[in-house]
Amino acid sequence: MELIDIGCNLTHESFDADRDEVITRAQQVGVVQMMVTGASEHGSIKALDIVRERPGILFATAGVHPHLASEFNPETEAVLRELCDQREVVAV
Repeated sequence: MELIDIGCNLTHESFDADRDEVITRAQQVGVVQMMVTGASEHGSIKALDIVRERPGILFATAGVHPHLASEFNPETEAVLRELCDQREVVAV
């Protein structure tokens, strides 16, 4: 069975040391594609950077998690709009 993980929080700093190994292990058990969640302006930019390392396997979302809504401002909106123009960003 081929699986798609629709909510990978691979932008979190806890994955900085072993992100590639986590992705590889997921692939070994049948995960063929993954959506890397952007939960903040910075996280959305980081998600795009991460997915560009594995085109066709990783895809990004761009957005702001409700817990971080107080950080949303016009500049954040502008950045998210720019990110949405990138082909790797598939959800907002």
